[in-house]
Amino acid sequence: MSTKNVLIVDDTDANRFFFERLMTQAGCTVTSARSGAEAVTAMTALPVLSAALVDLEIGDMSGLELLVRLRRQHPECCLIVATMHDDRSIMESAFSKGCDIFLVKPHGFTDLFKRLSLTSADGLRPQVPLIIDQYGVRQYVVAQA
Repeated sequence: MSTKNVLIVDDTDANRFFFERLMTQAGCTVTSARSGAEAVTAMTALPVLSAALVDLEIGDMSGLELLVRLRRQHPECCLIVATMHDDRSIMESAFSKGCDIFLVKPHGFTDLFKRLSLTSADGLRPQVPLIIDQYGVRQYVVAQA
């Protein structure tokens, strides 16, 4: 089984430390960054990245901009957005930028932990985009105009 390399990007220490512990307990090797600049340096240095968990508000760069860079650098990586903003337009923007899983804090940590624990490194990216929120895990469906 290959190593699950995960990048955590959150400028709030308590959130970053929580996600680091969660990912480590799920059997992942964790690299963390507190800014977009640190994340860009880290993602460039990592030859293989299984997943990245990105907060949308990281100070020096938009989390959405970082998603685009991550997707370009690591096309097979599972990109997870973690935010408190449960807003459809933000979800749509995140998914259009390459997000695979949209996690609404503080919900879904157990579901994310199970996914990371029970899935091999090359299977972390879901077949369909997912939302994890107070309603559990469900498929993201594009809104009809």
